[in-house]
Amino acid sequence: MNSLTTKVKLFGAALALTFAFYACGDDSSSGPSNPGNEVMSSSFQMIIDDKSQTISLSGDGFKENMCVVNGETVQWKPVQTSPGDMLAKYMFVGDTLVLFWQDEEDGGFENYGDMFIGGSAGSIYGTWNMVPCEYKESRGSSRCDEDDLEYNTTLSISNGAVNITQTKQTFAEASPLDYSTSEYRWSLYVSLYTGVASNLDPTLLSYNSLSEAGPFASKPEVQAALGITSSNLSTTGETITIAGKTFTVRVQNFQTFVGNDNSSTSVDISADGITCSRTAERIYELTSDYCKTENMAYFDIDDDYDANGNKYYYVDSYKKDNMDEFYACMQGIMPPPSGTEEDLLSKVVTPLYKKTAEQDDIQAILKKSQKRLSRLAK
Repeated sequence: MNSLTTKVKLFGAALALTFAFYACGDDSSSGPSNPGNEVMSSSFQMIIDDKSQTISLSGDGFKENMCVVNGETVQWKPVQTSPGDMLAKYMFVGDTLVLFWQDEEDGGFENYGDMFIGGSAGSIYGTWNMVPCEYKESRGSSRCDEDDLEYNTTLSISNGAVNITQTKQTFAEASPLDYSTSEYRWSLYVSLYTGVASNLDPTLLSYNSLSEAGPFASKPEVQAALGITSSNLSTTGETITIAGKTFTVRVQNFQTFVGNDNSSTSVDISADGITCSRTAERIYELTSDYCKTENMAYFDIDDDYDANGNKYYYVDSYKKDNMDEFYACMQGIMPPPSGTEEDLLSKVVTPLYKKTAEQDDIQAILKKSQKRLSRLAK
């Protein structure tokens, strides 16, 4: 992450994150929505010291919109997280302006500088646009990474003043749902094989890492070893027969995003005339749509201090899930166990994948899935 972006986050210019979603199901209006671009702009008085090649900024600072907790209520409002004073050393590399911001803790300047283009070489005045690159002065070299550019940042520098404008990047790309290659499908197979309803987290529909070793659950030899017969397989579900019982799986709603772990998903699993529904919504980058007192029961709350040293409480994430109800329902329709998870590894993975590399691939995938489930459960 570049240092100005870090500065901006420290100073509270973090903008509401923009999501891109793919929706599956009848109710595409539920769950997270795309709030569009949000622009933050702040003006500072500026003093330039040509001798030391530094610029000193002073102003009102930046504010960040947050869901602030006040007793039993919440309010979406700006919180001042920067006193407004900043100091940076500047230099030119060809026609590129480089700014090294002062570290607030030790008073020195950061090792890597933010890089800007668009102005005139040798003159700090003008309009400068940040590029996703950093420059290390001691090495005289730069490094670039498109993923580091979270904001489109523009500096407009004139005599005695600078305006910093930032626009949050909008991600329009989305991953389509494919139940057939998702980790959720494999987790369901494991549950049906062991007779224990667990690890059926619908957010696993967003992950297709099983495809790294092929769609493992679709392999005939795997299904035979598990005693599973699959039919009516599609991107949104399938029919599974195991131990004389038939299960129907249907993804009713699927909303996912690019770039973070926000999700809204709903899955129905039916057997014996009973339907168990799991609905899970997790929002780690909050918008004003979720900042409502009626959602208090679903908030994870944290605390911090504003620029003036005042402690405040804010909503860190939103999590709504009927997990307990779902698992209680599932245990009532589960088939008798065919084996344990240890049996699954010894009787399925090892016999079917004689080559060490292939065994390692599958085992690594299973371990990664377990780690992700543990993280999501927190």
